[in-house]
Amino acid sequence: RREPQRQGRRSMEPRPRVESSGALNDVYVKSQEHLLRPTSENPLPTSVPPPSAGMAGLIGVRHVLIVIGLPERGKCFIAQRLSKYLYFFHGAEVKLFDVAEYMGCQPVDIGHAAQPQDECRIEASANTLTRDLKLFLNSSGEAARRAGGNMTVPVPRNCQTAQARAAERAMAAAREEIQNTEQHLLVDEADRRRKNVDSGKVAIIFTSDGMGSFYEKWACTSKERRRWAAETIQSDKRLGAKVIFIEVIVNSAKLMEQNLLSKIRHERRLSRGAEARDSRDSRQSREGEENARGIAVPSSPATPGRPTRASSSRNHGYGSGYDWSAAAAEALEESDDIPPRLVREFHARVNRFARVYVSLQEDGSEDDLSYIKLINYGDKVVTNNMHGYLRMRIAQFLTVVHPTPHVIYLTRHGQSTYNQLGKIGGNSPLSPAGEEYARRLGAWVMPYVCYQQAAGLDSLTKTRLWTSSLQRTILTAQHIPHPIISEEDLGTPSVPPEPDADDALANGDSPTRCSAGRSSGLRGTPPRANGLRERLRSGGLSGVVGGVALGGIDLDSDRGGGGDRDRVWQQMAPRVYRNLDEIFAGECEGMTYEEIQHSFPSEAKMRATDKIGFRYPRGESYLDILARLDPLVHELESYHEPLVIVSHQAVLRLLYCYLTGRTRAQAPKLSMPLHTVIRITYDGWTPPTEERFYLGPECSQTDGQTHL
Repeated sequence: RREPQRQGRRSMEPRPRVESSGALNDVYVKSQEHLLRPTSENPLPTSVPPPSAGMAGLIGVRHVLIVIGLPERGKCFIAQRLSKYLYFFHGAEVKLFDVAEYMGCQPVDIGHAAQPQDECRIEASANTLTRDLKLFLNSSGEAARRAGGNMTVPVPRNCQTAQARAAERAMAAAREEIQNTEQHLLVDEADRRRKNVDSGKVAIIFTSDGMGSFYEKWACTSKERRRWAAETIQSDKRLGAKVIFIEVIVNSAKLMEQNLLSKIRHERRLSRGAEARDSRDSRQSREGEENARGIAVPSSPATPGRPTRASSSRNHGYGSGYDWSAAAAEALEESDDIPPRLVREFHARVNRFARVYVSLQEDGSEDDLSYIKLINYGDKVVTNNMHGYLRMRIAQFLTVVHPTPHVIYLTRHGQSTYNQLGKIGGNSPLSPAGEEYARRLGAWVMPYVCYQQAAGLDSLTKTRLWTSSLQRTILTAQHIPHPIISEEDLGTPSVPPEPDADDALANGDSPTRCSAGRSSGLRGTPPRANGLRERLRSGGLSGVVGGVALGGIDLDSDRGGGGDRDRVWQQMAPRVYRNLDEIFAGECEGMTYEEIQHSFPSEAKMRATDKIGFRYPRGESYLDILARLDPLVHELESYHEPLVIVSHQAVLRLLYCYLTGRTRAQAPKLSMPLHTVIRITYDGWTPPTEERFYLGPECSQTDGQTHL
C-alpha cells in the first residue's frame, strides 16, 4: 500500500514495474461527437474526423525501443522521460518492459558461463517477455475500433425519429448502390492496414538491473542478442513493428561522478525513510501495548521548520541494479565528496561489465539495424538507419534529456484586473494585490532560487526566467533582478542575514511553505548567502536587463561561443515566449462564465463535458496548447540551470502534469492558486517532488479562471 501524501514535499513516484501510459479514451474530442451522427442532409457522415494536434499519436506505426548501455548511465530515467513525452505530447500508447522483472530467480554472475539450467531459465523469461510484448502490440481496444470507423458503412438501429428514418432510407439506397463493390472499399478488421488507424503503440524495453540481467536475451548486451531481438520482432509480419536500439554511453568522469552521487543520495534517502517508518511502526506498536495497559504515551511534536518528505522502503526511482543503501551510509547525504572506497568499488563493478559488454558496432556488421548512440547525454549523437517521423522525433528528444538535477519553478501571474472581475482571457494589467505579489516575488527569487543546495550549503547558481508575452506575466516578473555574475561568483557559499526590512517580504509577511495550498506551519526565511547581495549594493556587479552588453559582451546568447561569454552570465535574463500565452478564448475573450453561458449556451454545455478537447469559438483548446508547448519542453529538458516560469493557469496545468507524471486528462481539473510558487525537482534517480511556497498577499481565488 502506498504511503499517504504528507505535508511539505510531495513525491510523484513512478511505479518500478511494467507500466503503460495508455492513450486517450477516444480518438476525437467529445465536442465533435454530434457532428458525426447521420442526418437527413448527411445520411453517410464521416465516422471519425481527422486527428487533431495532440491526438494524432504516431500515425499508427508500432515501434519497439530497446535501451542498452553500461550500468548507472540513467537508462531507466531516459526510458521514463521518453515514455511520458510520447504519451503526453503525441497521444501515443506507450508501455514499459523491465527485463529485470522477468528474470524470476537468481541472475547469472558476470564473467561466469551460463549453466544449462540458467539457459533454460533465460529462454523462458525471454519467451514470457516476447509474449507480453506481442499481446501489447497486437491489442486493439475500443479506441482503435472507433478510429477505423470510416472503413465501415454505418447502420443505425432502433430509429425512432422521422429524421433518423429518413437517414436510414437514404443509407439503404446508398448501400444498394455499393453492394457489388463493398468488399473492395472496406478493410477487414484483421488486415494490417486497419491496425494503423489508431494512435500508434510504442514498447520501451530496458533493465533496472544491468548487472543481474546481463545474460538475458532482451538485455541486448551483445551482437548476437541484438540480432535475435531484431529478428524476433521483424519475423512476425502481423506486428508491423520497427525496432530501434538506443545506447546510452557516458565516458565523462565528471558526469559519472554526478550520477554516482545522485544514486547514493537517493539510496540514502530511501534507507532513512525505511528506518523512520520502522521506528514509527515500532513506536505505534509500543503505544498500542501501553495504551492497552492504561499508560498514557505523549505524542512526538513535529520538528518546526522542516517539512516532511513522503518516502518508501522500496526503490521507486528510475532503477537500481545495485543496493547502495549500506555503502551509502558512509557518505554524507548532501556532500559532494564520495568516499574513495565507493568510487573504487563502483568502477570495479562497471569494468567487469564493460569487459564482456559489446557496444553497437560501426564496422558495418550492424548497419542494417536502426540505432541511436547517445554520448554524454546529447554532447554527441550518432544515428544509423533512422528514417521516419517517430525516429527523428526520438532522436531530437534524446539530444536534450539528461539525468542531472532539474529544478523548475512554476507560478501564475499576480492577480489581474480581469481576475477581480471574473473575466477570462484578455491582456489586462495587474491589480494592486498582483503588484504586491510581483514585488514579493522579486525579493523572494534571489535568496530562494539563485542559491541552490551544494555541499550542504546554499551556493550561487545560474538561473533562467521565462514569461509569456501578455503584460500580466511581464509585470509580475518586473521586480526580479537580472545581475551580471562571473564564473568566480558561482558556487561560492556564505551565510547571510535575513532579507532587509525594506524588501517586499517585510511587515511579517514571510513566505509560507505549503503542500497543495495548505500551510505546513513554516514561517520565516531561512538563511541564504548574501555575497551577491552585498556586491550589488557596493556596485561590484552590474544589474542589466534585456541582454544589454557588458563591456562589449553579448549576454543574450544562451550557450557556447567561447571568449568572455563563457565567463559571465546574466541571472534571470527575461525570455518572452508567446508559446506560454494563456489559452485563447476566441469570441469568449473578456467575458465571464455567466456571460458565456448566456451568449453561448450550447458551447458552454459542450465544454463542461469535454474540457480538454473543446475549442472555444474561433479560439483554442487544451490540445492546441500542447502543440505549442512541445518545442518549449525540449528547451526545458535541456537546461541544467533552475528555471522560473511565469505563465497562466491553463498552460501551467499542462506543464505541471507533464513534469509530475500525471495524465493530461487531469490537467483541466487542477488548481493553480494565485500568488504561489510551485517548485518541482527530479533527476535520473529521484522521482519528481514538489514543494509550494505561498508568498501572498491574500486575494480571492475565485477569479473566474477555475473553469478555464
